[in-house]
Amino acid sequence: MEALMIYQSGEGQMIKKVLLLAMSLVLAGCLVTVDSDSRSLQSSWNEGDLARLELGASDQNWVANTFGDPITKLNYADGTEIWKYRNRSEKDTEVGLFLIFSVDVEEERTETLSVEFENGVVINYWVEEDRF
Repeated sequence: MEALMIYQSGEGQMIKKVLLLAMSLVLAGCLVTVDSDSRSLQSSWNEGDLARLELGASDQNWVANTFGDPITKLNYADGTEIWKYRNRSEKDTEVGLFLIFSVDVEEERTETLSVEFENGVVINYWVEEDRF
């Protein structure tokens, strides 16, 4: 009888520990919060616009009509010209453990589109990305 009681009490302790662990995991999952928000601060172009840009075919008039006025125009001695356009966006992410702590992470992303012309026709373009 004594051996049966020891076995049952050991089993009861194990069940209590498993239930306590399960409840802790469930409650921890409910207490963790994540909230993310993205917004565009400045937008001059999108991927659809880039897909229509054709090397050797698109000209300065088409680029100006599609993307608008560039933020920068660079002229080089060899006759080439580079126009730059900029997109800026911001992402705000908040992660927290209910009533204990909260961390707010802000990220600003800047994409710069450079379009290179020779004799008024697009010969190259590229996108550079910066994250702050």
